[in-house]
Amino acid sequence: MWLVACHARPSGAPLLTSVTPTAVTLTGGAVAMVTVRGRGFDSLNTVHFGRLRVPGVPRTNDSTMRFAVPADDAFLPGRGGAPVLPLASGTYDLRVENASGTSNALAVTVTAAQGAR
Repeated sequence: MWLVACHARPSGAPLLTSVTPTAVTLTGGAVAMVTVRGRGFDSLNTVHFGRLRVPGVPRTNDSTMRFAVPADDAFLPGRGGAPVLPLASGTYDLRVENASGTSNALAVTVTAAQGAR
């Protein structure tokens, strides 16, 4: 009997090899674009960015996708009717999920404009 760690990446799941840039600055409510490289991307993917969950992110090709880092927490699951808050500065794990599973994580550092929480 084999035991698998709960954070193990299933063999068919996406594999992330790089994200560019690894640090972004969010100013004036604008999003920042990052390029994610790897393999196993579907035509539509869900990107997990820290606790945010962004569905329907398309791939550019089999090994590349572009992702817009949200400027706020509108994609936070279970936020209900709470007011939208700007994304806080910090380091976020970026993962890609699709029908084959969930990828490994790569870090993206966000610097939020002054006054963001």
